[in-house]
Amino acid sequence: MTVRSVFVFFIILKSVNEIIGDCNLSLKNDFGDPSPVYVKSGKFLAPNATTGDILVRRSETLFVGCPGKNRFVVLSNHTTDLDVVKVQCISGTIFHAGRWVGEFKQIKCNASPWFTVEATNYSCYDGHKIYRIGYRVADNFYTLYEACFDEGVLRTVYVQHELTPEAKYHQSGGRRPSFIDTGVFGKVRMANIYALKNQRAKINDAVGDKMDQQYITKKQFLTRGHLAPRADFALRSHQRASFHYINAAPQWMRGNAGDWAALEDALRRRVVSRGRKVTVYTGTHGVCTLADAFGVEHDLYLHADENNNRIIPVPLYFYKVVYDSEEKTAVAFVTINSSYYNITMIDELTFCSDICDGNQNYSWLRWRSNDGTHSFCCDYNEFIKEIDHLPELDIKGRFY
Repeated sequence: MTVRSVFVFFIILKSVNEIIGDCNLSLKNDFGDPSPVYVKSGKFLAPNATTGDILVRRSETLFVGCPGKNRFVVLSNHTTDLDVVKVQCISGTIFHAGRWVGEFKQIKCNASPWFTVEATNYSCYDGHKIYRIGYRVADNFYTLYEACFDEGVLRTVYVQHELTPEAKYHQSGGRRPSFIDTGVFGKVRMANIYALKNQRAKINDAVGDKMDQQYITKKQFLTRGHLAPRADFALRSHQRASFHYINAAPQWMRGNAGDWAALEDALRRRVVSRGRKVTVYTGTHGVCTLADAFGVEHDLYLHADENNNRIIPVPLYFYKVVYDSEEKTAVAFVTINSSYYNITMIDELTFCSDICDGNQNYSWLRWRSNDGTHSFCCDYNEFIKEIDHLPELDIKGRFY
């Protein structure tokens, strides 16, 4: 930079600093694409729960990161050689980073940042391993969610994340990413596991030749069922990090787009209306079965290891336990992961008294009755008699 340009820079900086005001950023208009990872005061940047905007105080500093191999911060049209920069609010939507001054939306990554999935030294149910998923920025790891993972059968037992009132707002735009596995599943290529060709083959292996034609249709097949939902995260980089196979399990499409989607939407609305964050444990349990031509039920798995041990089970149940740590209240929501069970089997599989049925305290939840699946709600203490996989929670009442 020439002496003249340095002089002009400081004149601009001085004049802008004379404008009294903070920086107010709109999720819709003021964020660059590809969107970086933003950290303020040691936490992920988050929108205001009331307005949806993000306030950064005058002279307050943010870390803006583009973690990952060959990822770099872009300032205006200049690609730096840095994967993280410190930027400071001047006023309005104007920030500066060193000698650079510009609109906040002019700060981008040269490619979408790369999230990290790594094993911790902590264990969970039955001695399984806890993984943390998030971003490493400036040598610090910032966690978005954690997963209790069974490395034996390659099954996620549960995922833990925080659902906040800020979930009402989303940084929109950007192409929906593909799921990745990053080696957590060893040599198993998870994209191949979910392929329709493999689904058909494993159904036929389980219940008989050509039985896939009875169970797989254009509207019914096994999907990558999100555990911690994409829409529970406000910023685009956080949403991207939800697309890891450790955060998914095989879920029949009708349930995924039916009761499960209804539950996710209702929980977000409820947390917004209550105005307080909750911890959500989303998990799987048991093994889904399909009937053969003689009506005999068989367990369904999507793969077998080199010793022909069946792995990657299709879960029998998907569940969410919602925990308010301030009120010390909780409730469990459970979906039976099949539309192929008759009423007798459904009654047998419903393992608790449905506390939502006819209860006005849960009028905020409406199951989608035409999706072919069955869902119910459990008192937490009754739920853990059947599924005791979660960390011990201090519960004094029900979450409503």
